Amino acid sequence: MDAVSRLHLFLTHMKWTYKDRDFAKSFAEALQPHIVREQEKGKSLKEIAAKLGVTAWGLQKQLSGGVPSIRTVALAYELYRVSVNYDGIPVKRAIAGKGKRHRSRVSERQMLLPFNIIAQPPSTRLELKLVPKRVRTYRLQITVGRVS
Repeated sequence: MDAVSRLHLFLTHMKWTYKDRDFAKSFAEALQPHIVREQEKGKSLKEIAAKLGVTAWGLQKQLSGGVPSIRTVALAYELYRVSVNYDGIPVKRAIAGKGKRHRSRVSERQMLLPFNIIAQPPSTRLELKLVPKRVRTYRLQITVGRVS
């Protein structure tokens, strides 16, 4: 083994603690049945991996005990309810949050666009008001007068 290979091996093993590796092994064991079920339904490893935010190679690595990213852990919980403890800490509680769930959560798919309304001042026909509803939430109230 040359010096570069030994350095790479050293750095990759130093990157994770034994607790990380134990978690990765438990995570792989908990995720494996879900992956098998998806494959039995006809899905490819590439499709399953994409849902978990990794490549097919990355998923294979994680199923072999590679340490998953936080994103993969969160997506596995969301998709399959896979939850394992990290050194006695319930990951499910950390991901799901504590207390009452909010009625609506901000989605990754939410898009914020600028919105402009321009009226000729002074206008007696058009009145615009931003009415506060909650923190960072407003209702746009538009009042249009009649033309005589």
